[in-house]
Amino acid sequence: MASKLPYHRIKVKMKDFDHDKRYKSLKGDFGICNMGKDEDEIWLNKNKLKDPSDTIQLTKIHEFVHIRRQEAEEEYDNWRKEDDAVELEAVARCNIHSLSQSQRVLKLYLLNDIKKGKKIRLYPDRPEDLKRIHRKIKQILTGKYSK
Repeated sequence: MASKLPYHRIKVKMKDFDHDKRYKSLKGDFGICNMGKDEDEIWLNKNKLKDPSDTIQLTKIHEFVHIRRQEAEEEYDNWRKEDDAVELEAVARCNIHSLSQSQRVLKLYLLNDIKKGKKIRLYPDRPEDLKRIHRKIKQILTGKYSK
């Protein structure tokens, strides 16, 4: 299993996914891996990643993790499960400052919950909240989500 990210050989480019017809289907994405015979690049959506730069850093790491998993043949067949696994690895690889500033969906999902129809904040330093966070991670990894 390869564990290092391929920073040294992959180019990272900002692209305008909103105004370029070639990228119309990618409009909602933060970034994509463009791996091929002549191109080994990560494309970041400059319209979605304006601020903060920490979100850009987490997005780059997320895309590098996709490449690492492809090359190590560790990908899941289910794309949702694969993207959840990639996001968890990206979060684990991200520095604490970038992670604390990021507004990524996974972080919001893990640290917020619904209790009696009301949104509540979960704190990992509270044992009961940490158990709920672990249950959510298990749901992501097994693909068994509760409604």
